[in-house]
Amino acid sequence: MSTGTADPLFTPLALGGVTARNKLLMAPMSVGYGTPAGMVSDKQIEHYARRAAGGVGTVITENFAVSLGGRQMPLQPIVTEPEHMDGLTRLAVAVHEHGALAMVQLVHAGRYGGPWEEYESRRRLAPSAIPFELLPGRTVTPQEITADEIGQVVSEFENAARMCEAAGFDGVDIHAAQGFLLSGFLSPRHNNRTDGYGGDFDGRTRLVREVVRAVRAATTEGFAVGVHLMSDELVEGGWIIDDAVRLVPLLEDDGADFLFAIPSTFETLRLPANEGLLGRPGYSLTDTSALHAASSVPVIANGGLSDPTLAAETLAHGTADGIALARAVFVDPDWPEKLRTRRTDEIRGCPCHPPLCLQTQLSGAQCSHWPADARERGYLGFSQGALR
Repeated sequence: MSTGTADPLFTPLALGGVTARNKLLMAPMSVGYGTPAGMVSDKQIEHYARRAAGGVGTVITENFAVSLGGRQMPLQPIVTEPEHMDGLTRLAVAVHEHGALAMVQLVHAGRYGGPWEEYESRRRLAPSAIPFELLPGRTVTPQEITADEIGQVVSEFENAARMCEAAGFDGVDIHAAQGFLLSGFLSPRHNNRTDGYGGDFDGRTRLVREVVRAVRAATTEGFAVGVHLMSDELVEGGWIIDDAVRLVPLLEDDGADFLFAIPSTFETLRLPANEGLLGRPGYSLTDTSALHAASSVPVIANGGLSDPTLAAETLAHGTADGIALARAVFVDPDWPEKLRTRRTDEIRGCPCHPPLCLQTQLSGAQCSHWPADARERGYLGFSQGALR
């Protein structure tokens, strides 16, 4: 990489009413460091603060659930009650202390709601009661969400966003991708409703638009509102990139300040045609470019961008306005600072196959390429050895 190639990555990035010190973001990645009761833990705070210290301009947390029923993972934080505020506040403060913007990704897991071993014991909400493969070899049927429950979900996102702003965060990222509840409404395959929240494009996009408007109305003008948007379902008869492009200006009108393009769902990733997708460098760049061309707000590139040259070229080519890194800064928090100071030969890569971080998400994600003391403790924070 030439000396000047990386420079555009280290110029400021405006996200609504806030500005990050550079165009590198920590992408949401489930690590499972919260408590069983849904609280933010000290371990989690140290995890995110360490990534801020490594030089990203913006830290976006893993998805935090907007309700207990919208929770997927057993150690996933929940943003609902006053008792959640202390951990949220300490997390925002810790990230800010290291110079990064702090944002929370908010989600309702919908048909993927956990715990999976108790799937049939309580309501798992979806736009329609359509069977799907929750896990390989296990087909389940969620319950159709009622009109009253739809209103409750909108209120839950609104409440969670208001709490995040009160805790000191700079913004939220609304999760409308990967098959979770909001993206389920977008899908012609999973939404057979006839009540105004289904049917045509306007009906299927109604819920995500209502959520964005509610979050925007519940927070101040300077609070950033992003959307993790399912860009293509990658299956015949599903939501396609043309749909996502059509939705972009509507989300902007509703108050979205930035967007991500996220192809596939957990289910469609298992299809033979999509095998190995997540292992391909820059696998979402085509969709990102399409959204970027239709957008007047920043569109963030995400997925397989751990190669510094590819990250820099993505900005140089006008494909996106920012670069989000997940596993790259999970394995090496100092990826940004090493790039900024021209020490790319010191960046620790992520050659795990299959990734240990995915295998350990339910109990607390780990990486086999961390220093020994970090592996022993089960997370990489400030007290572990430097990555070289």
